[in-house]
Amino acid sequence: MKRLSRFFTSRDAGVSAPVVAVLILIVVMTMCAVYERLRIVTIVSQLDQAVEMSVQGVATENWDNVYQGVREGYAGTYTKDALTDDWEAVMNKEQILDQMNHMIDFKVKGSTWVKEDDAGNVLFSMKPKETTVKIINTSLAADEGDALTVETTNTITVPWLFLGAMFDAPPIVVERKTVCGYTPKF
Repeated sequence: MKRLSRFFTSRDAGVSAPVVAVLILIVVMTMCAVYERLRIVTIVSQLDQAVEMSVQGVATENWDNVYQGVREGYAGTYTKDALTDDWEAVMNKEQILDQMNHMIDFKVKGSTWVKEDDAGNVLFSMKPKETTVKIINTSLAADEGDALTVETTNTITVPWLFLGAMFDAPPIVVERKTVCGYTPKF
C-alpha cells in the first residue's frame, strides 16, 4: 500500500496521468456493463408484464365463458358448441399472441416480431412460432382460490447496445417463462 501511495505522490510530473486514464476507462466500462444489465432486465420484465396483460385481456374478452367455467369449477377455457355438441377453446395461443402484438406494437419481419425505438434501432425481437402457451384449467370441484393458469415461454433476442457496436458481439438470447393466473373478483 505504501508503494502505491509513493507511486501516486512521486515528484515526476505526468507519471499518474496514464493511471488516471486507465481508472477512468475502467469506471466507464463498468458503468456500460451495469447499464446493459439494467436494460436487459427492464426489457424482460416489460415483456413479462405484456404477457400477463395479454392473458388478462383475452380472459376479459371471453369473460362470460371463462368466468362461468372458473365459477362452476370446470373447463375454464372451453365452451360447448350448441350445434355440434363439441368443446371449443375460448382461449388459445393465437389469441394471446395477437393481444401481445397489439400491446407492444411489433414490426413483423419475416417470421420474427421486432420492437424498434424511435430511431429505428432494434430493442428486442422474438419469434412467435417458438412461443409455447400452456393453459391449465381449474380442476373439477376446484377450491375457491383456484385460478385458471397460463404458462408461456418466450425466447427473446436482445442485441448489445455498446458491446455489439464495438466488437460485433452476438445478441443475448433469453428464454423466459411467465406464469399468470385469472381469478374472477366476484
